[in-house]
Parts: sequence; structure tokens; C-alpha cells
Amino acid sequence: MDTLSRYAAYADRIEAVSPSYAAWARSLDPALVALLDEVAEQQRQPELFFAVARRLGADPSDPGALRAIGREARPALVTALASATVQANDPRRLGPVVPLFAALAERASRPLGLVDAGGAAGLCSIPDRVTLDHRVAERDGLVRLHTAADDPSIRLVVAASGAVPAPARAPIRVGARVLLDPNPIDLSADGAFDRLVEAVPPEALDRIALMREAARATLAVPPVRIRGTLPGDLDRALDALPDDVEPVVLTTGTLVYVPGAERQRFVDRVRERGVHWIALERTGILRGVAGTLPDDVDAADPDAFATASIDGTAVAVSDPFGTRVRWFRDPNL
Repeated sequence: MDTLSRYAAYADRIEAVSPSYAAWARSLDPALVALLDEVAEQQRQPELFFAVARRLGADPSDPGALRAIGREARPALVTALASATVQANDPRRLGPVVPLFAALAERASRPLGLVDAGGAAGLCSIPDRVTLDHRVAERDGLVRLHTAADDPSIRLVVAASGAVPAPARAPIRVGARVLLDPNPIDLSADGAFDRLVEAVPPEALDRIALMREAARATLAVPPVRIRGTLPGDLDRALDALPDDVEPVVLTTGTLVYVPGAERQRFVDRVRERGVHWIALERTGILRGVAGTLPDDVDAADPDAFATASIDGTAVAVSDPFGTRVRWFRDPNL
């Protein structure tokens, strides 16, 4: 898919949520396409481009602002885009993975030691501080799968179908948290939260409010921040965990930004270290995980955009943000 087609598809997908981002995506002209062609393919995604443009002063309420900043600040835009990472760090992605943490915590004799790989500010480093409800079509009301161990916390409601897991029998225990990211965000720093939401469409007020709640919960149990990338710095992050925890690596929308060969090196290294791995990653990008999917899963289906897996085995698929989940394996088994 070429750049114009990619942005047109993004505009169609995002318009109901963010008319301003849809207008920006449709504003691409030959000069902006040429600008994007100057950076690596994985750096051309709309959310990343728009976040960098906003950081440099483009106003998303102005449909012409993207073209203007492309003309007026082209060198700065290309330089920033070449090294930028998407750091929207959406805590809704905890919805499909909290039951996996609960299943792992129930089997473990020690508290979990969490390495949040590519975790930006660590808003997904708090599975223990999530109260999770499933709305199941075949049942009346909500099914509570996990109750946050402590406050501050967040509450997530997921529309669920299929083999919905049983509720957790005890709260998740997390004994240590390490955040590994090329540009980890310290939420206690001035302006850090504003930087974090640069990639979020400005109309997404509910999403920003949830991120703010997750930021409060994260600040209550701040992770150790390590600047680094996958797979090269995985060992350093794991070695930062204390000895009295059960190590588990979490990736949520991270591995799509890791080139294919390096991605497999990460998977291989997780196995070599003998640690657990919980993931919510784009369906199909992990060959081993994809091989465990049911035959009827279609990666082109928006509700199968992402695959939730534990230790390399797929257990569910979801929409990009983890708000609609189809379960097909019980993570407790």
C-alpha cells in the first residue's frame, strides 16, 4: 500500500473518532508524500507524523496546518520524524491482558516482576491496578474479572465473546516494575503528560481522561525507567528485576516497530531466558503466535486487529484498543 492509500484508509478509519485527524490524513499532497519518503517506512504512520507535527506547532483544528508546517519546517520535521516513536501508551490495551496476568499470578508462587517493553510512560505497567469488567452478550449485566488491589486505579469495561475466562480468584501481585523504552517518559516531570497525549486525537476526551487516571495510578507505583530498545536491551531490563519475583515481559503494540529479524531475535531471547511473555500485538506479525490462531481468524477484520497471547500461544483477538475481545482459549488452562 503506497503512502497516499495508507493515509486515505486511515482517514476512513479514524473519521468517526477524529474529524481533524481524518482531514489531516486527506490533506497529503506530493510535497508531504516526498517528505515522508525521506524517513524509514515504519516512521511514516499517521499517528507518529501527526504527533511530531503537533510538537512543532501544527494545530489539528486547522486542516491546512500539516501542509503549512511541511513547507515551513521541513528539515526539523524530517529530523524529528526519523527518530520519533509513538508514545500514546493507551491503557485500554490492558483489557485483554489483565486476565493473562491474573492467570499467571495465580500459578506463580512469587509476585510478578514486570518488564514493560516499549511502554512509554508505563500506563500499561499497572495490571494490578485495573478493575476489569466484561460485558458478555449472552449474559445479563457485567462480569467482573479482576478487582484492583489498591487505589488509585482505573476501571475498564470490555465487550467480550467466546470462551470468556473465569474471574480472578485473587488480586494480581506485582513486586517490581521496569519500563524499557527508547525515550521513557517520567510522568513526574513538568509537561510529561502533555507530551504523552500528543499522538491522541484531540477529540478523544474520554481516552485522554482515562490516560490521566492511569497516570495517577502509575505515579503511585512508578517503574524503574531504562532507556533502550528491543531486543538488544531486553537482558538489561530483566536483570534489573530483583531475585524474589516471577519475571514477565509485556509488549502492547510494541513489536510492529521492531524490524522482522530483530523481532524474531526478541522472541528467541525471551525463550532462552525462560521468562513469561504476555503480548497484545498486531495479528500476523509474530509467526509462532499466528500459528496458534483458529482458522477462522481474519487479520483484516477490525475486531481481530490484535492478538493477545501468553508465552507465545494466542488466547484472544481484539480491536486495536482492546475494547472488543473474542476469547478462544482459557488462559487459566
